[in-house]
Amino acid sequence: MNEAPSSPAPLALKRRPALWAGVAILLLLLWWLLAPSKGATAATEFYEVKRGDFTVSVVEGGTLAAVSEVVVRSEVEGTARIIYIAKEGSFVKKGDLLVELDSAQAQDQVNQQRINTEKAANALTTAQLTLDIQRSQTNSDITAAKLKLQLAELELRKFREGGAAVSLLEASNSLLQVEAQLKVNEEKYRNSTNLFAKNYETKQTVDADRVALLNTINAMIKATNTLFLLQEFDLKKQEAQAVAAVTEAEKELERVLQQSERRIAQYESDLITQSNTLVLNQRKLERDLKNLEACRILAPQDGLVVYATGENRFSSESLIEEGATVRNRQELIKLPDTSRMKVTVKIHESNINLIRAGQNALVVLDSMPDSPFRATVERVALLPDSQSRWGNPNLKLYNTEVVITDPLPDVKPGVSAKAEIIITNIANAISVPIQAVTTLKGRPVVYVVRGGKPEPRPVELGLFNTRFIQIVSGLEPGERVLLSPPLDTGSRDLEGSLLADSEKARTMATNAPAIAPVRAAAASPAPSGGPAPGAEQVASVPGAPRGDRAAGQEGATRLGGFNQEEMIRQYDKDGDGQLSEEERTAMREAMRQRFGGQGGPGGDRGRNRAAGQGGGPEGEPAPQSQTSPR
Repeated sequence: MNEAPSSPAPLALKRRPALWAGVAILLLLLWWLLAPSKGATAATEFYEVKRGDFTVSVVEGGTLAAVSEVVVRSEVEGTARIIYIAKEGSFVKKGDLLVELDSAQAQDQVNQQRINTEKAANALTTAQLTLDIQRSQTNSDITAAKLKLQLAELELRKFREGGAAVSLLEASNSLLQVEAQLKVNEEKYRNSTNLFAKNYETKQTVDADRVALLNTINAMIKATNTLFLLQEFDLKKQEAQAVAAVTEAEKELERVLQQSERRIAQYESDLITQSNTLVLNQRKLERDLKNLEACRILAPQDGLVVYATGENRFSSESLIEEGATVRNRQELIKLPDTSRMKVTVKIHESNINLIRAGQNALVVLDSMPDSPFRATVERVALLPDSQSRWGNPNLKLYNTEVVITDPLPDVKPGVSAKAEIIITNIANAISVPIQAVTTLKGRPVVYVVRGGKPEPRPVELGLFNTRFIQIVSGLEPGERVLLSPPLDTGSRDLEGSLLADSEKARTMATNAPAIAPVRAAAASPAPSGGPAPGAEQVASVPGAPRGDRAAGQEGATRLGGFNQEEMIRQYDKDGDGQLSEEERTAMREAMRQRFGGQGGPGGDRGRNRAAGQGGGPEGEPAPQSQTSPR
């Protein structure tokens, strides 16, 4: 009971050392963040310059595949379901069954198409017979029309050459006969009248002679009128009728010919239609039979069964397995020729200008990391791979095929591998770690230790690989360079601009389009041997020769997101072109106020990263960002 009140004191004593330890760590952290840079640096932050063979290469990962392979596709129109497929990884002989697709629908189509083909054949026969009948009927109609025309022409010729004259002659003769008979009757009537007056003739005879005379007079009038009508009307009418009959016969013949041609053309067209319909049905039947045969896919050659997989990860195609539905022309199985193998890698656009067909390469399989195989670049894509731009539209990767020339062990396609493409080998070259290079006043520099203090020295840059960069001039063997150059914000633009204010003014003062500056290769490389995320390759300047030093030096004038000249003009109070300790302190104070008392983005490490340097362990480049701190 008496010891209970004293229990909180030991707990407080136990907590106090932990509290003091936390305060001490916090004070050390603040001292490390706010402490000014010293002239001397630990020995692990320096790199001794040396000469040696310098290899420029590009390393990318890929998948082992056969150079030549037979791709088995679905030849069935539309879609079909897999009901059998050979096991992946098994070996098949030529003619073995690889895939069997559901053939029920294809069999129904074949049966229905056979019926349609038979109907089309019957329709063609009917059309041929109908055409023959119409041709016979047409010939008869044409013959009758021609005969009618001939008869009409003969009637017209008969009238003109004799018919009219005969009719006129007959009418004239009839009139003459009547006139002669009239004279006879007149004489007879006169005689009978004289005799009657003398009582030699009877009254009955006189009356009969008078009637005969009157009849003759009437006959003469009729004959006269008949001759007149014949001359003035009948002959002309008969001639007009004969001419009209000839004209009508000619038109009738023309109509018969046209109607015959139209009917013949119609039936011939129908015959052609039925013939084409039969051909189409026969072709459709052939396709359906081919579809039915395509439901059983046989191996075209001996080989290893490898299921085809789409390169597009966003593809809606199902996996190759029994029960899966596949479309027409979809890849089902690949039969690779394992005698020649290749690795297809994707090269970033910053390195693609360095790659060309015929370059030597080394391939290392992930399953055999200690056994490199010699290889050769066989093909470099002219355009970037569109499938690689789904996640990042600005990403440009070029498919490059590296063919292995050394004999391979018994390996199967699909094995992961890495290909190192050898760009060039530079003998007796001076090189430094890539993170040791920065820019000052728009020029690439390294910080050389002289008298215990780092001094900037302009250098001329050459080619580079994922770890080192060639120094063409400016350094000598034995000199030590700083792996993490001090933060010299005079050459950085904190807003992330690529141009200084004076350069911006010159760019905006002209209507000519501005030329984008080429970034130098003085930043950390990307993982897996890819391009540095904060730098562009020196030798990848578009249009410049590979290894062009002038292009490399021009491209090395921009690193990171700071503008050194602008920062120097802002904090260089004495105008000597460099920042003293007091000027650096003022700069850090301004950055501390801007970034919330951190003395810059991430302290000294943040300054190194903002300046474009990494300083990884054992001189390895560390990842860095090209984006300016905001």
